[in-house]
Amino acid sequence: MKKQLAAIAATFLLMTGTAYASDGGVEGKIRGPLNLGFEVVTRDSGRGNWDRGNSGVGVAIGGGARKKVDKTVELQLISRTADWNTLTKDEVTAWYKDGIAPAGADVFITKSAEDGSYAFTGIPEGSYYLVVLMPGGGNLTGEPDRTTAAEELKKFLPNWDAYQLLTIGMKLYSVQTLDVKADKVTHFDYDFAAPGLSERAKKKE
Repeated sequence: MKKQLAAIAATFLLMTGTAYASDGGVEGKIRGPLNLGFEVVTRDSGRGNWDRGNSGVGVAIGGGARKKVDKTVELQLISRTADWNTLTKDEVTAWYKDGIAPAGADVFITKSAEDGSYAFTGIPEGSYYLVVLMPGGGNLTGEPDRTTAAEELKKFLPNWDAYQLLTIGMKLYSVQTLDVKADKVTHFDYDFAAPGLSERAKKKE
């Protein structure tokens, strides 16, 4: 009897299409100036000479404090259909300032390994903005991201000015769009040194 009921249930799911699919994922590798492992340098009361390393970033010689850069890259996956009306002001502040994803809003946050590899798992099927935030990059470019995806995100997020101030800050950043499919892993690489090449590679896939 139990086998018969199970068979009937399976047949019903196939006929109605109400079987639930598993979540998908996103993985890839981010490349850019930090992969060269340069050091951030702070002036020491104006003392010390400045030189430019192979990364194109000024370094101090004979003065100035050196410290290793955090090579990990932060990535935020933001649903393009999220309803921000359900979020409180405190939840938005915790997201923007502390990197805490708001519960139930289909916002996912992770950090890459030092080699730039990253992975999101358990992501519901849908269309997303992928925001890539590379620390220490703000001094490499004064140009904001003017891609179509970035312009859309500026209008979509609750309080873009606060996001730009608290989340992006002085980081080098990029905004892309991608689709997550159930039971599939979407692969996305990005190279800050050659963003045009990254876009072409993405479109070929």
